[in-house]
Amino acid sequence: MIAPMSLWRRIQLTYRYHGWRALLFRAITFPLRFTPLRHHLALRGVVRDDRMRARAWYRRSAHPVTVVIPSYRDTDDVIRTVSSIKRTTKSRRVSIVVADDASGEEHLAALRRIRDIEVIAGERNQGFAANANRGVRAVPAGRDVVVLNSDMEALPGWLECLQYAVRSSDYVGIAGAKLLYPDDRIQFGGTVRNRGAPEWFDHRFRFKPADWGPANVNAYVLAVTGACMYIRREVLDQIGAMDEAYPMAYEDVDYCLRAWEAGWRVVYFPAAVLHHLESVTRGTQVRERERASQRRFWGRWGDFFDTRSVRNEDGKLRVIYVTEDTGVGGGHRVVFEHLDGLLDRGHDVALYTTDDGPDWYSLRTPVRSFSKYRELVRALWDEDAIKVATWWNTADPVWEASVVHGIPVYFVQDIETSYYPDHPRARDQVLASYRPEFRYLTTSGWNREQLEQLGLPCERVAPGVDLDTFRPLPDERRREDMLLALGRSNPLKNLPLTVSAWTAMGASRPELCLFGIEPSLGPEHGARYVDSPTDEQVNRLFNQATVFVQTSTHEGFCLPLLEAMAAGAPVVCTDAHGNRDFCRDGENCLMTASDPRALREALERLFSDAALRERLSAAGRETARHYGWPAQVRRLESCLQDIARPRRIEPSTEAVPELRRSAR
Repeated sequence: MIAPMSLWRRIQLTYRYHGWRALLFRAITFPLRFTPLRHHLALRGVVRDDRMRARAWYRRSAHPVTVVIPSYRDTDDVIRTVSSIKRTTKSRRVSIVVADDASGEEHLAALRRIRDIEVIAGERNQGFAANANRGVRAVPAGRDVVVLNSDMEALPGWLECLQYAVRSSDYVGIAGAKLLYPDDRIQFGGTVRNRGAPEWFDHRFRFKPADWGPANVNAYVLAVTGACMYIRREVLDQIGAMDEAYPMAYEDVDYCLRAWEAGWRVVYFPAAVLHHLESVTRGTQVRERERASQRRFWGRWGDFFDTRSVRNEDGKLRVIYVTEDTGVGGGHRVVFEHLDGLLDRGHDVALYTTDDGPDWYSLRTPVRSFSKYRELVRALWDEDAIKVATWWNTADPVWEASVVHGIPVYFVQDIETSYYPDHPRARDQVLASYRPEFRYLTTSGWNREQLEQLGLPCERVAPGVDLDTFRPLPDERRREDMLLALGRSNPLKNLPLTVSAWTAMGASRPELCLFGIEPSLGPEHGARYVDSPTDEQVNRLFNQATVFVQTSTHEGFCLPLLEAMAAGAPVVCTDAHGNRDFCRDGENCLMTASDPRALREALERLFSDAALRERLSAAGRETARHYGWPAQVRRLESCLQDIARPRRIEPSTEAVPELRRSAR
């Protein structure tokens, strides 16, 4: 329930930042937020709010802009595009220039009959870049520029959104829109390098529906297409015009990379939408003009992409992990073990975080703390290092800081959409963070399968177990009446299932002992609770327990199960996806269905059969032996060495694979 004062404050903020239209819309649709339609509202609401925010900003702060349309024998297209621009931009601050690439007098005459535009005629045909520059040179000083293909249909709000994306920030220099095919599928959502044919660039989210959630997430991108490119005047003044030596293709990527090198950002802003009337099916034959462009591009940018040095003067890897915080958690423990393990192997490592260093883990790796991500990105920008994102909210800062220097890596310990079952916007942001430009590492086979289904190949580096800490204790006698479980309220841990099955065991049930950092769960469930134990204390609990049980609905890996096995505790668990790599039902654990009856039967079976407990314990210890940290760090080091290896791509002489070309 929303408190009255909180509700009043939200009403004030909505009106202040979004206007009365947004306030009215939210008031009308408020009852729908308690129905299944709330998810649909959330998706549409993000784009609508961005558009309303941009329009409100534009009314106060509009900057003069000229739309430059390169043209070649396409009068009907130009007429349609100009009409849509006039229909969607009423401001006198907007002007239109059509640059003709020597189409002939008949075409020029037709262009000059279009009202309220300026026509710039070319004496000879020179290609897209030269023709766009011809139009840009006619733009008066001080005005921003939008380069726009002639086969576009502008939709309401497009220009306000693009200008807001650029001008509401001090460091964004170029912006691009979401472009749709005539059938409303996405044609362009940012430029990405094609994984299957890395000599080409492709359009992200191509063929997804227009309301595809991840495509509605604002994001910095490598480049935007020259079909719709908003360029800030300061960028034009600093880096100049497009490179006219590109006869066909790559000139837009080249231009955006030059902006990145000059310190500007390039952004994809999906609240700006236009129809691009390009055919869904395109030719794939590489002609000489495209081959010439490709040769020029990779001759200039090949080292930039593929031969970056991420080593120090001694030839050791430079590796920087980035975390949002450093609080108690299995994911952070794995990150810290990675860092200290690489440090012990002589590599140059650091942790960058928007938190202080951990007070619960003796991290030997140097830590740099920042109050906000913007400061972290500035510090990370110039580092020639492998830069590792460790959580979806760190992915964009790491990627941004790696466009010009370093190599971006995404260490995915879980597919993090599982944390947001009722928040579609957050799930979209997670999926959008899985950029194809990253190199991927993950912890389990299940995670790897999910990433590969998204077209993202990755290497598996499992977490390790500290076998010096988690081990059998000769002086500790294992009890016969103690059920041990991790006491967490996180729904994914599914503690209620453990409690239900334990309760159903009746009056003769064993003691239930929980451990963790939520001591109130003990009295709530009638259990003993060990609050904030050290690793050594957890190991002693594992050595005391008759059985350790973990009933998670989902885990990226589930390290506590492996630690329990290392200590010799017999294990009962559910199929939590990430534990499939090492949990084998009937061999080193009992894996049960996720219902109280099945779990109760498995627990009763194990508590009543000492021989079975001993057999599972022995097999569990053998399993854990293969997951010691030294072996996992060596595996990590091997993967990072491969990532650091230069791999220069040669221009292609083959036909362009379908959908694998950079093009407007």
